[in-house]
Amino acid sequence: MSEFQKSMSERCQALLQQYPQWLVRVQSALEKSPVRLENLPLSIEIFDQSGLLLGVLLGETVYSGASTLGVKSEFLAWLYDGELVVFTIDKEVIVNRIIPEISTK
Repeated sequence: MSEFQKSMSERCQALLQQYPQWLVRVQSALEKSPVRLENLPLSIEIFDQSGLLLGVLLGETVYSGASTLGVKSEFLAWLYDGELVVFTIDKEVIVNRIIPEISTK
């Protein structure tokens, strides 16, 4: 078990073991640089365990999937231009590579 997994709750550890492809993406994202909001992505995709929930391309919603009635998302993964930038399980933030823009006004 990696150090980052040891820092997560048991629930998060167990859930990521069920989705090994997301575990690999999370581990990779944790090694990458932060992303500044001033550099807006061309595409934004939001996934949960069911697949793609929302896709936005060049500021226009191009896909909006309906979640299954009564099924709660086990996790949410936000991808900017194909790179994982946010990954949450319940209220636990596992990955947050976004640096908020600081106003200089």
